[in-house]
Amino acid sequence: MLRPPQARIARGTSFRRSAEPRALVSIVLASLVAPLACLPLIAGCGRPFAEGGSGEVTVITEWRSDAPEALLLRAILEREAVRIERERAYSLRFVTPRDARAYRARNVLVIGAGPRGRVPKPARRLEALRTPGGDPFVFTTDVWLRGQSAGLIWVDQRADWIPAVAAAQNRLFHALDRAAFATVRSRVHSLPHDDRVERRLAESLGVRLRVPRGYRLTMKPGARAALLLEEGPPARILRLATLRDSVSDLRLARADLARLFRPHERTLLLADPVLTPGELKGSTRQLHGRWEDEEATAAGPFRAYEVRRGAERFLVDLAVFAPGRPKLPYLRELQAIAETLEPAKAAR
Repeated sequence: MLRPPQARIARGTSFRRSAEPRALVSIVLASLVAPLACLPLIAGCGRPFAEGGSGEVTVITEWRSDAPEALLLRAILEREAVRIERERAYSLRFVTPRDARAYRARNVLVIGAGPRGRVPKPARRLEALRTPGGDPFVFTTDVWLRGQSAGLIWVDQRADWIPAVAAAQNRLFHALDRAAFATVRSRVHSLPHDDRVERRLAESLGVRLRVPRGYRLTMKPGARAALLLEEGPPARILRLATLRDSVSDLRLARADLARLFRPHERTLLLADPVLTPGELKGSTRQLHGRWEDEEATAAGPFRAYEVRRGAERFLVDLAVFAPGRPKLPYLRELQAIAETLEPAKAAR
């Protein structure tokens, strides 16, 4: 079952990583959840799990971890994603093909060069998926385990590996990112969902959204907006509003939506890089940035999207408060929920 909010937040630290007196903890907690204090806790267990492993990639290779090929791969995949605490999109761990446990990792990438017979035997199914004359890589899911992404980067001659990978580096990153996110999506969508919250969203806002149990819902019917909050830690925030027309300033629209539910939240000018354009299905514009609370030591990253679903438009805001923890895995979890958005009338 869900732990009491105070117990959950107390395990975190201040965003500025200073010593955390109890008074500060109370202020941060109040800032994050005060607008929802009047709502009953959603019944049932099934609290959304931490997607902590979605940013870890196990690289299986005979090459050393400091080989030129490995350094190039790090430069491509370990690019900065969230500027808070210089968080990387992925972190790589290098192991040899003889490590049988490596093939059970959440995200697996096999790299090497030589004839087909030199591809590690478990990865030959991946080699069969590669297109002759195409990119030197392939990614897919559920090769060895369900809920797992796996990839192969292989060329005939080692001397060709760096030029081939360097030429396709952005396509390589996007292919890995899509495969890794597919595993997040499958696990989030397999969680027990909250029928009551989903029904309220459909009746009050006219939208369908698959909501895992453990999220609190508050509505602003007059503004046609809703907030879903999982208190955590980490705290995960999904805000949603219907739009009549395309917004002219996405940052300003995001700031207005955030302040509907948390009046002291500021949308900062600091921006994070957009690594995968169009990462949220149906998004026409996106903004990666940072929010900050004016009254408490609390801040974090956000992802704001203008989304089209048929003739309907929506503003979707995903935000995380995860002091001292990676932020991107929890943003991916929120993205998997936001992907299920559609007008209620279209879902019938």
